Amino acid sequence: MKYSIVVFLLTVWLALSLAQKTENETESNQRQGRFDERKFRFDQDKKDLTQFLNTKNIVKTVVKLLFGSTEESSATSRQVLNVLVKVLDMLKSSFGQRARSSSSRGIRDSIDDAAVAGISVVKGYVRSVLTNDEHCIQKHTCEASALASREGRELGYLIAQMGGYASSYLLESQKSVPFNANYEASRQGRSGADCTKLYQTCNEAD
Repeated sequence: MKYSIVVFLLTVWLALSLAQKTENETESNQRQGRFDERKFRFDQDKKDLTQFLNTKNIVKTVVKLLFGSTEESSATSRQVLNVLVKVLDMLKSSFGQRARSSSSRGIRDSIDDAAVAGISVVKGYVRSVLTNDEHCIQKHTCEASALASREGRELGYLIAQMGGYASSYLLESQKSVPFNANYEASRQGRSGADCTKLYQTCNEAD
């Protein structure tokens, strides 16, 4: 598990760089002065993540993951996964803004839609890893598939289906939750079911 988190950490660093590049491309096509609440949160998250992902912190985090005690490694893993959720939100916002700023749709827009759908699936998986409640795991899987299907447009349903299968397989081995239960949650999400009502016993705050 700890080695997987190290890979996650490196992915976070690369994703942050991509988010910066994507944001710059989007802003060049937008009017100056359009700074809404979402943009403010985006910039604040980016600032926090940049501070966390400096070279010194990355080295310290990797050392703790690989050589720290079990408790220290577990706490650090959760911290990294929470950072990853923030980065995924940033990437999703960037791709979404770029797609909305385009006046006509083409192959690149379809790729952006697929990226947004994929990010939703990955975020749902990470949130599932962070919880120990089986119903919350299924709720996150359901919501991720619902978002991917809705936001990915033409490719959304397919990505949600493939992502649901992959995450269900991984969660079965990592969290000991039956594959069929998770995949059914993914299917419900793709079908447009109300995930909150289906898994109302999950009382985690979003």
